[in-house]
Amino acid sequence: MLSILTLLLISTEMTVLSPEDAVRAALLNDPTLAAQRANLDAAAGQRGSNRFLGHNPEVTASSTRDRSRQTGSITQPLSITGEGIFAVRSSSAGLQSARASLERARFETAAATRMAYARTVLSRELVRLAEEDQALLARLRGIAEARVAVGEGVDLDLRLARLEQARALSAWLEAHAQASQADIELSALIGTKPGELARDPLAPAPADLGVGAPRSDLIAASAATRAARAALSRERAAILPAVGFGVFYEKNAGEEIVGPAMTLEIPLWNWNQAGIGTARGELRIAEAVERSTAARAATEESRAVERLKVAEEALAALVPDIRAEAAPALRAIEGLFGSGEANLSETLLMRARVVEGQRAWFEARAAVAAARIDIALSRQSAGLLP
Repeated sequence: MLSILTLLLISTEMTVLSPEDAVRAALLNDPTLAAQRANLDAAAGQRGSNRFLGHNPEVTASSTRDRSRQTGSITQPLSITGEGIFAVRSSSAGLQSARASLERARFETAAATRMAYARTVLSRELVRLAEEDQALLARLRGIAEARVAVGEGVDLDLRLARLEQARALSAWLEAHAQASQADIELSALIGTKPGELARDPLAPAPADLGVGAPRSDLIAASAATRAARAALSRERAAILPAVGFGVFYEKNAGEEIVGPAMTLEIPLWNWNQAGIGTARGELRIAEAVERSTAARAATEESRAVERLKVAEEALAALVPDIRAEAAPALRAIEGLFGSGEANLSETLLMRARVVEGQRAWFEARAAVAAARIDIALSRQSAGLLP
């Protein structure tokens, strides 16, 4: 399965990489997800190492060379204050938190990939607009130069054409720089060069915005608080060290003795003050993170809904596909200047309005996509996943 997906990603130079394929690739390659998986492995290992009997048995044996005297014992340390029970509770809650964090990270990676996809599409379309604008300005400059050469034009038109062409070149370079950065951000998520993408910034927006499913980050924060609280109880229980219960065996001059054994560390000087203090501080941090996560979750959805409403209203006020309107408008503007019905100042002003309108149309669609992605993430909608 992975080899097939890898081949598909390698071929993206020749085919269009869909938003869903980009998300699939990111779920396999995003370093953030890899870190969350590592945290889950660590939490699973911690849970596996914590048992009610948190200490391994201790065995001792000794013998003289002639075996006239032999001794041995086996002892099982056991916390009589419940340290092992609290350790199991803490590690279990920590494992639950790690699982929920990984699940939330999957949705965050999917949302980040869709956002990066939309930004990359937008930046590439702006590069295309800048290139078309340069070509138009070159033709206008050519017309102005031809008129000046035959004595029908004015030097001001030629100077304006040259200055505007220089400004457009600067805008084109800036657009290229932004497109390069967007490509880099997307490639870092999907683990390969993006290649060809869809032409619409709205394409990566999820159709399903969800209905407010339980958010995994809230589950993770709550579980982390429970883990920290149980860890504090474990450290308090550790004030009294584990007591060792077992049996001993002794053979001396042919006489064998077997009996019970017990070991106990008396906590006179060390009462686990450092462990308790550290655990208390970690609990305070976990509680603060839980409160912060809950407050953020409550605000994210409402703000994203407001943004989507504004963006969709703005987009609805625009022509359904301004690209179909812009091309004939620019040809008409160029024709007016070529026929002498408009001077260069008027031509440049009209052309700037068309270019700004095209840019605004693409940016509005990208804004709608971003708002829809934010809502889906705030609700943890399955629509974010492929």
